[in-house]
Amino acid sequence: MNKTQEKKNIKKTVTSTLLFAAAAFIALFALWGAAYAIVGNPYLVPSLKDTFSAMGKILTEKQFYTAYFQTFFRVLQAFFISFIPALALSVAAYLYSPVRKIASVFVSALRALPTMAVLLMILVWSTPKKAPVIVAFLALFPLLYTGVLSALFSVDERYKSVCAVYKVPLFKQIFGMYLPQIFPSVLRESAGALSFSLKLVVSAEIMSNTFKSVGGLMQDSKIYLDMPRLFALTLLVVITGLILETLGNLIALAADRRTK
Repeated sequence: MNKTQEKKNIKKTVTSTLLFAAAAFIALFALWGAAYAIVGNPYLVPSLKDTFSAMGKILTEKQFYTAYFQTFFRVLQAFFISFIPALALSVAAYLYSPVRKIASVFVSALRALPTMAVLLMILVWSTPKKAPVIVAFLALFPLLYTGVLSALFSVDERYKSVCAVYKVPLFKQIFGMYLPQIFPSVLRESAGALSFSLKLVVSAEIMSNTFKSVGGLMQDSKIYLDMPRLFALTLLVVITGLILETLGNLIALAADRRTK
């Protein structure tokens, strides 16, 4: 595929992604407007006008940016402390079946943990600043491990045969063949996991009432029944999640084209 055609394909993908996102938002706002008209109570469902007015005000507040970047830092922290061990364990599990059997039990146990109950226990042992990161890790680690392991098992068997014939060292197999082959798939998984991490961290911040966080701002809005502000904060979190996932998918698409 030549560069011109590749650019056209990437442009087409970006355009279709933006169009689908726009259509989703239009549908969301239509349902929102209908709910506002049916309920008829701004203390339960605020109007779009009031919500966007509140959003404009939020975006001028210094405390919002402090809270936003504190939350975003926790999201990245939770993602990387989940991704690195998940990647290492999935490679070990792929190469050695005993590791895979042990890891499957551990991962299944983590997947079965009730998130809110665990959060309450973590709040006893830890602090409201650290608890959201720990909760996000417990949910993200099994997700990333499973995704990376599935990507490894999708690697063409012929590559393994070539490595066996030429006696390629294990280190070179991992970093020269397996990881480059699964890189686009891992990027796609990471994009979804990063967006999911945002959702988990904000939810945990709300439950733990974390100071200087988006979740904490949401909790304050709920206490003071400031529904336009609460809806505006929620919408900002949704937009952030969509941006993270879209950027990750586009980077994955570019990486996929490079590997081909």
